[in-house]
Amino acid sequence: MSKDNFIILVVDDEEGILEGLGKILSLGGYSVVTASTGMQAIKIMSNKKIDLAFVDLKLTDIDGIEIVKNIQPSDIPIVIMTAFASVETAVSSMKIGVVDYIKKPFNNEDIISIADRFYLKKNTESSALRNRSSDLSGSGFTNIILKSKKTREAFNIVEKIKDYNIPILLLGESGTGKEVFARLIHESSKRNNEPFIGINCSAIPCELLESEFFGYDKGAFSGAEKCKPGKFEIAKGGTLFLDEIGDMDLKLQAKLLRVLEERTFEHIGGLSSISFDARVIASTNRNLRQLVKNKDFRSDLYFRLQGLEISLAPLRERKEDLEELIYYFVKLFVDNYGKNVSISLEAVNYLKEYNWPGNIRELKNIVESAIILADDNSLLLPDNFRIEMLQEESEDDLLLDEAEKEYIVMTLEKNRFNRTLAAKDLKISRKTLYNKIKKFSID
Repeated sequence: MSKDNFIILVVDDEEGILEGLGKILSLGGYSVVTASTGMQAIKIMSNKKIDLAFVDLKLTDIDGIEIVKNIQPSDIPIVIMTAFASVETAVSSMKIGVVDYIKKPFNNEDIISIADRFYLKKNTESSALRNRSSDLSGSGFTNIILKSKKTREAFNIVEKIKDYNIPILLLGESGTGKEVFARLIHESSKRNNEPFIGINCSAIPCELLESEFFGYDKGAFSGAEKCKPGKFEIAKGGTLFLDEIGDMDLKLQAKLLRVLEERTFEHIGGLSSISFDARVIASTNRNLRQLVKNKDFRSDLYFRLQGLEISLAPLRERKEDLEELIYYFVKLFVDNYGKNVSISLEAVNYLKEYNWPGNIRELKNIVESAIILADDNSLLLPDNFRIEMLQEESEDDLLLDEAEKEYIVMTLEKNRFNRTLAAKDLKISRKTLYNKIKKFSID
């Protein structure tokens, strides 16, 4: 990729900074687009391929942190710019995915240095997925690993309804790629020039989720110093992805149902109605029908979301995709960490024997850990993975679950029940550990 094909977005409400940064980066050989508001920036990032973004922390409508939250998860590197730098702000920014932090006033060399760093990283990123994958001829779904029959069947269904406004409910175990699938539906549809806005219904406390959904007016509650748009408003014209919908509180389910039926909502503390125009894709790893039977999920909301129900198969049921995924992740992390290692056919076959209860997410974590631990040309598998492989040889599933539970409890106790440290020891994400704690009812 040449520099003029590397597109950098600059977001600032000061015209002088927009012009100055634009000129600096253009002289450095880069293509530059600008935005003076947060909402404009989100729309640009949804509509246009952006390789790097410099975003001001304080904007007139929504701040830089909100921009990052509204495009997450995303592979667009975000650099926050601010005159009010603090350790707390830097730490909180990094936690939500900001890749760098630069204090105003900055010099030209700092800006070009950051841009060059990410340009070089982009140029060395893996193209393995594009080169190794199969395409669905005639569809919008390209560059995706689609060897298995079950995966192709799911995409064939979506290809038929992608441009209709019917709600879609994605079902599947944790780690099967439901959000990736939702994004691909959006990108292949006529709404692809509008925002894709995702929100994890289980990751945000219930009392805060309503304001995340609908936004609020200034003075709506203590601390509401300015009007803030919600996800339903930001997603206008595009796609709203409601992840882990099965964990939503019943009271909020009733409000969501009303919005989906009436296609309008109000800010918290607001009086005027706002029209809702977005396609809704929901997902869950839970059995919604059983939740409905147990009165833990509204039946009317379930049937409203179930315009089209698509089940994504777990990795153990589509092992035809496994080898391609292994090579893809190996190449990705070899490039990311600058390691000179390769994976042998024996190691690939070893990985293919595993049932992958954590699905693609677990595979990704294991391969990443192996690349990080690799010494010289040797690709090592983490100890806990080798233990799981030995456990899997048992024919008794209950014993296997008990062994896994015991290992997790042992690791938690070792780390004094600090989930972050335990997850690091187990070489899994904190969310995966949380799900396993929930699965095994670990107190």
